[in-house]
Amino acid sequence: MTTGANPTSEQALDFAVSAIKRGDSSRGRAALAWVLQREPSNVVAWLWMAECLPESDAKQECLRRVTALSPFG
Repeated sequence: MTTGANPTSEQALDFAVSAIKRGDSSRGRAALAWVLQREPSNVVAWLWMAECLPESDAKQECLRRVTALSPFG
C-alpha cells in the first residue's frame, strides 16, 4: 500500500477496493487481509474479500461472516 507509514483501516479499504476494480485482486486481498486482521467485524471488507476470492468455498465463508455480522442479516 502506498497510503503512508501507518494507514488507517479506511485508507487500506479504499486502496483494496481501487486495486480490485483495477483487476489487481492479489493487492486487494492483501489490503483486505490487513484490514480484517485489525477489524474482524468489518462487513464491507468481508464483502470485498468475497468479491476478489477465486474459490467458491472461500467466497461462501466470507458471505456467511457478512450475514452473521450484518445488523440486517
